[in-house]
Amino acid sequence: MDEITNPPADVAQEPNERAAQPADPAAEADKWKAMSRENEKRWKQAAAELDRFRQAQMTEQEKAIEQARQEARRAALSEVGTSLAEAEVRAQAASAGVSVPTDYLDLARFVGEDGRADREKVTAFISSLPKPTPPEPEFPQLMGAGYHRSGGAAVTTMDPNELADIIAGGSFI
Repeated sequence: MDEITNPPADVAQEPNERAAQPADPAAEADKWKAMSRENEKRWKQAAAELDRFRQAQMTEQEKAIEQARQEARRAALSEVGTSLAEAEVRAQAASAGVSVPTDYLDLARFVGEDGRADREKVTAFISSLPKPTPPEPEFPQLMGAGYHRSGGAAVTTMDPNELADIIAGGSFI
């Protein structure tokens, strides 16, 4: 029983058929995306069916409570939704280098049905804005303006005659 059994040589040497055929990554990704969409569609259908079943089993009082909850949720999201849309507009405008005065925008246009900011609408709006041009300097750049070291002789005295000699020699100024 101490012996280790190895598979027959012909089985161990045989390559796996799947490993021998390289799969196209794009086709593989498309296959998984399609399967994901199908599963999401089935999940939404099952969730809708479950909601219908729950609605059918509710009493009138439970239905009234659920309706009040839905109205409160919509009201809360409508209040917060415009703030979320404004934040999204400002964030995308800042990343694009554009300034947007949100005071005059109808931010409700950028709120989706779920009460959150609709990124596609915001992106479309930001991309439609004109790109800013880099500003030209107000003043020409002057050489010597500001702090600089003089390249001439060091002034060691304040004697007017020596200063005149330095200036006349061109080593000062």
